[in-house]
Amino acid sequence: MRDFKKYVQLDQEVVWHPFTQMAEYAKDDPIIVQRGEGPYLYDIRRRRFLDAYGSMWCNVWGHCHPEMVKAIQEQAAKLCHASLFSATHDAALEFAGNLVDAIKQDFRFADDECTLSHVYFSDDGSTAVEVALKMALQYQNQVGQLKRNKFLVFHDSYHGDTVGAMSVGSIQTFKRKFGNIMFDVLSAPYPIQIDPDEPAESFKQAERVMESAIAGASDKLAAVLIEPVIQGAAGMRPLAEDWLARVKKYCHEYGILVITDEVFTAFCRTGPLIASSKELVLPDILCLGKGITGGTLPMGVTVASDAVYDAFKGEWSEMKHLLHGHTYAGNPIACAAATKNLELIEREKLSALVRTRSRELQLMLKERVSKHPRVGPIRQRGLAVGVPIKTRGGKEFDGHEEDGGYEARGEAMKVVRKCIEQRVLLRPLGNVITIVPPLNIETAQLEEIVNALAEGLKVLA
Repeated sequence: MRDFKKYVQLDQEVVWHPFTQMAEYAKDDPIIVQRGEGPYLYDIRRRRFLDAYGSMWCNVWGHCHPEMVKAIQEQAAKLCHASLFSATHDAALEFAGNLVDAIKQDFRFADDECTLSHVYFSDDGSTAVEVALKMALQYQNQVGQLKRNKFLVFHDSYHGDTVGAMSVGSIQTFKRKFGNIMFDVLSAPYPIQIDPDEPAESFKQAERVMESAIAGASDKLAAVLIEPVIQGAAGMRPLAEDWLARVKKYCHEYGILVITDEVFTAFCRTGPLIASSKELVLPDILCLGKGITGGTLPMGVTVASDAVYDAFKGEWSEMKHLLHGHTYAGNPIACAAATKNLELIEREKLSALVRTRSRELQLMLKERVSKHPRVGPIRQRGLAVGVPIKTRGGKEFDGHEEDGGYEARGEAMKVVRKCIEQRVLLRPLGNVITIVPPLNIETAQLEEIVNALAEGLKVLA
């Protein structure tokens, strides 16, 4: 216990946690994780917790999967890091080639049909988005569209926490205090569809607003940026069917690029390897992160189409090359993990497994959670789930709203703390409790999560 006390002091006085109110955090003893195995984390006090939010939504194969660990160890023994600045290495080449092939297969395109085939490495999801924004602006500049310097985004969007990524985000809670350093963007509705079998409300009205926004600024827009299938940080808001196709249709009418932010949704989180492949909507630029290395190491990539890539070719003196770079971009160990992740996804038929597990989880939640009077309509796409907690007065919020949302957030925290007492780790987004487990989770472990949540809801009056 001597080490525990020392670590508690370090945790409360030295380590500054992300998105955490440290004064509130310091009131309780922390969970100090020491090791992981499968979907479970074990802390320094030898307690076992089910990682039901996937270590911030990135875990694919559970912790310390033997094949992932072996791939990392073998690469570390050969080469830990070498720069991609005017050089290359085999680990980056192998992963980039495999990723492009996997994207082609997921979209069911022949080799000459899929133009999304140029991989730019960075460090994480936020930087993948930053790269995409700079790509889009520089592309428009280099094809002669100098006035195209604006972006259109969608209500309640979230694209990361770097300055550019915050600028194209729409959740005011995250960006309000930094407004004086961000650039302005245009916005349009993000029509949500809780039940895939029911039509989305206000779809036609939302489409008219989007079309008008795009047409009205068609000479100024460099790109439209969207989270396909579901918005994660906004409180798991599922996108209406066919909306992504409408976005691409209007953008390509006016020569505007489409950027899909799949940092959260890709690598089978919602089912397919690439979420937007469900509607066969191929973007001009694709952002990837989180599950890219199976949840083992940080990495982000931005994948560009032939047309975008070709606009950056020329003589050095023309300064057409992309003016961006990261020291650890394409780190060999992360690349080896990402390559093994792709191999396991195909071999283990992960997409089909996620579809099965998501149906099981949906039924469990319907039977044991959704009928609770303080629970709003449950939002789910694949193994990305949001359980909204309503206020005592019955009002439901989207996750980060003020004016009453804080009350519901406090209620959600009560439920989550009760779940943690039962050794299930969950985390709320405002008033929405998220369930984002490892993708190879077993049925019995889903039962464990739902049982803990059902028990936790008993703390609400």
